[in-house]
Amino acid sequence: MLLHQHRSADFRRLIPALGVIAAVAGFALATGPSRAQEFTMKFATLTLNDMQHEYIKVYKREIEKATNGRIKVGIFPAGQLGGAPQQTQGLRLGTIEAAIGPAELFFGADPRFQGLAMAGLFKDYAHAKRAVELPAVKKAIFDVAAQRNLVGIYAGVYDLQGIVTKTPSNKIADLSGKRIRVLASEGEQAQIRSLGASAVPMSLPEVLPALQQGTIDGVSTVKGVFVAFKYYDAAPHLLDTQLWALIPITLVSKVWFNRLPPDLQKAVVEVGGKIGPEIAKWQDARIAADTKAWLDKGGKITKLSAPEQAEAEKRVTAAIQPVLAKNAALKEFYDKIKAGADSVK
Repeated sequence: MLLHQHRSADFRRLIPALGVIAAVAGFALATGPSRAQEFTMKFATLTLNDMQHEYIKVYKREIEKATNGRIKVGIFPAGQLGGAPQQTQGLRLGTIEAAIGPAELFFGADPRFQGLAMAGLFKDYAHAKRAVELPAVKKAIFDVAAQRNLVGIYAGVYDLQGIVTKTPSNKIADLSGKRIRVLASEGEQAQIRSLGASAVPMSLPEVLPALQQGTIDGVSTVKGVFVAFKYYDAAPHLLDTQLWALIPITLVSKVWFNRLPPDLQKAVVEVGGKIGPEIAKWQDARIAADTKAWLDKGGKITKLSAPEQAEAEKRVTAAIQPVLAKNAALKEFYDKIKAGADSVK
């Protein structure tokens, strides 16, 4: 009897402790996987309704699926989070989690990025696609990003460039004295100047008003941008020069990336590359559609004659040599990309 009473007393003393254990267990269940920490990924681009915008939309779909919603992507096209300098700074500070744009857009983070938009690398769109898919080429690009506190997760091909102008431009001489909008990279400015035009760095959202007001006479970029921003009304004459490529890259802020648990870090990187083939297929179809749209809207497309094309290629290739010569790191990067491209001609 005494033993039974002793055990009953012991059990009564255990009741508060058991209550605490139950409460802790209930809290743990309530804060388990179903309430795992979520992260917001603001994803920026300067363009609209093009392959870069499409990349973000597909990335959002796939990363939210892969992480069961633990990463939520906000889509910010058309320069909503600022121009190239603001996006580059935001990535490095962690106030913008991800951005996609032509590599030279991120010139402010590292001048080597401009190397992808220099002449002499790719003979055409298909060649550029083969080159950029090479592991060695992607590694060279992503290594530059890593050295600037950025994580590279994608590199693709937008198209080879052309120049739209307000008045007809059918030969090199027609570009003489024209004010052509470019990105701010030293290499692109030198290449445009070698064709006799004036290079005018300008943020993309400012371009259409500048064309309409006559501040600039033309724009150097790709058909996807020309069509998306409806340049066919203000500058309907497209000279399809194809002198260098636009290589969009996706960069993720390392500041933000470092806050993620390992499984989410892995997902961010893997999804970035996994969707590449889907985007490439989408862009193949879009280039054809953009060409048709440009013509349907009254735009004109011309090419240089064979001798003029050879002269243009000679000029732009010569123009980048001083830029490469004074920056050993840029030249090393350019040479790596060129070696890869040459291996898949």
